[in-house]
Amino acid sequence: MAQASCFQEMFANFIKKLKELDKVKEVSSHFSPEHSLEDMFSYLWGLDEAHTYLRPSLTDTSKSDAESERLRAEGNRFYQKKILDKALKLYNLSIMSAPHPTLSQMNRNSQADPNYDNSNNIKTLPMPEGFDKSNEDTYRSLALGYANRSAVLFELEQYEKCINDIDMALEHGYPKLLHSKLAERKAKCLISQRKETEAKQLLQSSLQALNVISLDETKTKASRDALHQLLQKCEEVGPANSPSEPDCTNMPSYLSSATKEKLLFTYKTPKPPELLHPNPTIPSMASAVRLAFSPMQGRYLVAERDISPGEVLVVEEGYSRVLHLDSSLRTHCSGCLARCLTPLPCPSCSKVVFCSSACRIRGLASYHGRECCTISALAALDMGKNSVLAYRLVIQTSYIYLQDTVPILLSEAWQCAPETLGFNDSGIYDSSDYRTIYHLVTNKKSRSVSDLFKRCAMALILTKLLQESRTFFVNAMGEPFVPTHNDILLTGCTLFVHMMNLPCNAHSITSLQVDVSNYHRSSSQEIGCGAFGVLSLTNHSCNPAAARSSYGSVVVLRAIRFISHGEEVTDCYGEHYGIKSAESRMATLMQQYYFHCSCDPCKYNWPTYLSLTSKLKLKCLKCSKAINCDKQECTKCKLKYNESAGNDLGTGVGSYYCTDIDKQIKQAVINYDDAYKSIIEGTNSTENFNIVCEIIKLIDKYVEQPNKVYFEAQETLKHCLDRQGSCVFKKE
Repeated sequence: MAQASCFQEMFANFIKKLKELDKVKEVSSHFSPEHSLEDMFSYLWGLDEAHTYLRPSLTDTSKSDAESERLRAEGNRFYQKKILDKALKLYNLSIMSAPHPTLSQMNRNSQADPNYDNSNNIKTLPMPEGFDKSNEDTYRSLALGYANRSAVLFELEQYEKCINDIDMALEHGYPKLLHSKLAERKAKCLISQRKETEAKQLLQSSLQALNVISLDETKTKASRDALHQLLQKCEEVGPANSPSEPDCTNMPSYLSSATKEKLLFTYKTPKPPELLHPNPTIPSMASAVRLAFSPMQGRYLVAERDISPGEVLVVEEGYSRVLHLDSSLRTHCSGCLARCLTPLPCPSCSKVVFCSSACRIRGLASYHGRECCTISALAALDMGKNSVLAYRLVIQTSYIYLQDTVPILLSEAWQCAPETLGFNDSGIYDSSDYRTIYHLVTNKKSRSVSDLFKRCAMALILTKLLQESRTFFVNAMGEPFVPTHNDILLTGCTLFVHMMNLPCNAHSITSLQVDVSNYHRSSSQEIGCGAFGVLSLTNHSCNPAAARSSYGSVVVLRAIRFISHGEEVTDCYGEHYGIKSAESRMATLMQQYYFHCSCDPCKYNWPTYLSLTSKLKLKCLKCSKAINCDKQECTKCKLKYNESAGNDLGTGVGSYYCTDIDKQIKQAVINYDDAYKSIIEGTNSTENFNIVCEIIKLIDKYVEQPNKVYFEAQETLKHCLDRQGSCVFKKE
């Protein structure tokens, strides 16, 4: 297959050719906000030069024994030095690169799946007496990769996973003469799990297998002695209940300190919180929030009651999500985006992994089964994360569904009120419904000619890639067909829509990189992005009311400050007042999102973090101006805040005794300082969490903004929330 070119190179050559032909002005006249998507895409598709220069090339995605063996040899070097994280990574890559049997062949024995839970069905039958020579030769590198990885897993005390890898090695033709070595390791796993009866049966059958091997007894003496010693150990120790497999999330106490150090990189993705009271019409959103609309703001979210910091507002698994092709594709599941300790590879390509057999079956039956042959070409095009997400959106939805649904969605866009778009016939805004993504705003009317032209060119290239794949344009029987011009137009225009609405609406999916030697240095890393219909309903503020954290493919939105009844629930699109100046933020927001930000930090030109004051000034509950604590009155409206004014602390309107509140806040600051020290030392407790929320709530109600204490408390709260989600632990 041909070497693929990147989009920028192809597009530059395309523009150069148009200039040579003096056609730039003519072509540009067909692109403007006034033109329909159909007119623009149809014109570009009919341009010969576009097909000559905007031509993606499929690249080789096949597996390689040579590459697998190279990676395994490199892994062996790290294993010998006991650098287990690097050894495991290389063994994973070796398994991914090794030629695999087809999925149907692999499914004949699902219990050999490296992620299959066979804890209640441990194989105790005699070790296989061997495989036919062709099987050994065909999948030798795969079998050796599983066997070597099982050694790392054994040292990490991941006994169940170790057993699964041993079974996979045997399943794929591990050399018969070396079976006793794997039997010894598997027996040790069973003994460590207090399954001595199963271990004894395995050892006895393995010794019998050694007897039938026609080798000089001296060559098998070491293996026999090792098996006999383990057998004696089984007979000396009676059976007992087995402890559960080590839980990498909480670093269980029964693991040795050395093993805990080794397990830093094996963190499991936790389950996201549940919405206890979902909104009746938007199930992914809490009933504490409702959808509102205005011509100026569009659709936005509003608090239906007072909301405290830390409250869960949205729990949403996006309609579609993708991993970054250059960094996360080989370490995270392409289905649920969970980080994989022992990834399960795609049987065809060496790019994609899954966390389980269930995720792999779903992926191969839908999106990855259609993108497998094109994913390398898509990566080579290097058109940005939104183009990859647009491709995934269309390919997972399927052409047959688009053919039936897009005309209906276009009719809805013309006939329905903007605030009702995305709701189905039952009046539900369902995150799993494609219409919630299709109807997201594109800002087409605000886009320049050059922007529309470039995005249309991207849509054209993606359409051609779908065409060349021969997996997208298929009939109900799964048989490929040659698409008509109308088929091309429907697909291209749909991609064009997503090339415009995703840059304004897609959300990042992250993983917190936790530095356990200094939690203060922990940082969030973007591993992918997704299309989330509900999260896209939030408007931006440079001082947001809520923040997102990721749990694999699920994103959770929580309040990070007190939100009063009727107040807007805002998110941050990446431009925060504490990091960038108002001028810089507004320029970026206008360039990407096409709106003029009018939040308080932009309106009043709040200083960035380094220029914030740490002094906490009490504010008037009526006009929000500073209170003169010496005179105990507002400097502007003269509202009294002395003892005779009463002590109204809960309504948010009226006065209070400023001396009492001042004492309350000073004590909250002391509590926060202690909690912060505990948090950066690694204790992410409920008590610390509540203390951080309390200082934020008090400052929100009674202190003038902005100030450094508030900013730092919010950042601490966001760290606590991220620590509850997807994390990777490391130690510098």
